[in-house]
Parts: sequence; structure tokens; C-alpha cells
Amino acid sequence: MCRLLGYAAPRATTAAAVLGEADAREWQRMGRLHADGWGTAWVDESGAVQRHRDPSDGATSPDLARAIGEDLAPARIAHLRLATEGMGNVLGNTHPFLVDGIAFAHNGSIHPVQELRAMVRPEEVERVGGTTDSAIVVALVLREVARGVPLFEAVTSTVARLRERFATSAINLLVLSADELIAVHANEGAPVPFDLFEESGLGIDLPADHVDHYYQLSWRREADGAIAFTSSGLASEGWQRMAQHTAARVDLATLAFDVVDLPQAARRAA
Repeated sequence: MCRLLGYAAPRATTAAAVLGEADAREWQRMGRLHADGWGTAWVDESGAVQRHRDPSDGATSPDLARAIGEDLAPARIAHLRLATEGMGNVLGNTHPFLVDGIAFAHNGSIHPVQELRAMVRPEEVERVGGTTDSAIVVALVLREVARGVPLFEAVTSTVARLRERFATSAINLLVLSADELIAVHANEGAPVPFDLFEESGLGIDLPADHVDHYYQLSWRREADGAIAFTSSGLASEGWQRMAQHTAARVDLATLAFDVVDLPQAARRAA
């Protein structure tokens, strides 16, 4: 259970410039609940995907503030982690995962984990790093990529299969490569972690929409063509909610933006 943020822009810029300073500050402030680490991945000047991760609280981190408020990139994803019970708060479990130039950030959980783990070989997960359900999802996507399936189809078909097998799973994803930014919204029926909200002690200071729309992923197109994605918690206007069981792809070269239904994507990839 985490918070996601991502954007793709026509030129190198900051997350704060795309979102607005107030929204960028509020997104980081959601780290007071999602306090089990933070990370970011971005496309650098050479076109390669880079990553930084920190397993500590990001709410007041100057490094995170700099990453979203000062560091320039044409595309970036960021993640605030609220660890699933039993999943260690260590660097290896901190998102984004990065393998072969592809970065992955996940919001949600899949149970039972042992049944999910049986779907992969140990060496596949070791390649990703970490021990979580999120790392297994990444390993399954990379298996499809290794078979020659294009990244977007590999992501969407994998999520569609997992949702069919694990009906109450929550699988919101942001995936970044040198060529594309992908967002997936699939969490219908997933239980909201009200117990973790209670344990946080935030009370009325709980971020916006967390009780009614905790897993909602939304997008916004800016005047210059930039596209941003965020988890719930930002109250400003202009965000469009992604429908359940859909995925969006942004071409980083053109900023062309497509949305597809996950089952249709799964059939095309089959």
C-alpha cells in the first residue's frame, strides 16, 4: 500500500513544475502515512533510466524534496511505501525496482503471497531484488519481456492474469523505460488498510480521499502536453480518474496517450 507519482513532459522539468508546487509538497507530505521508504526513477540526459531509493521516511526528506522539486527530467516516477505486513522495511524492498533499464513502482498487495511466489523461480525474483509481492509482479512482467513481448503488452497481460487468479488483489503500477511511461489501475474489491490508518494516529490529518478512494489512480494533461499520474491524496482540480481494469501508455517521444482495457490488452498479447 503506497503512493505513486509520475509524469512525462515535452522537455526536462521537475515534478513540482508539472503538478504545481502545492501538489508536489502535499504528495511528499503523504509520506507521514506512507513512511516505510521512498524512491524515484527518471530518464537522464543520455536517455537512460536512473534510480534512487531510501528505506527511511520521505515526508521530511530533503533528498525527496530535491528530487521532485529541483531535479530536471523529461519523465519521472516516484513512490512512497506503506509496507505490507511481514514485508521488511529494507532497501531491497524499496521501490522503484530497476532491471534492464525498466523501473517499476507498485501500489497494492496480492494475497496469498505463497501462492503468488509459486508462480516464479527463485532466480527470477533474485534478479529483481527484494522479497515482496511487488518484486514477484515485476519478475512476471520481465519474463514476458524476455520472451519478446513488448513492454506495454507484457505489463497489461501480466496484471490481467493476476487479477483473474487473485480476485481481491490491488495492482496499481507505474512503469518507466527510456521510451514509455505506463500506468495500470486494477484494484476492484481490494480491502482498504483501515487498520494501518488507525495505527498511524493521523486522525483527521489523514490525506484526502484515503477512506473512500484509497487505491484510485488519476491522470492530468497539462497545457504544454505533459501528462501526470498520481494516487489519491491530491485535492486540486483537473485530475481524471482512471477506470478500473485499464492501463495507459505515454510515448515519451511524442507524448501520445492511449488507454486500453486490461482484458483486451491481455488478448492482444496472447
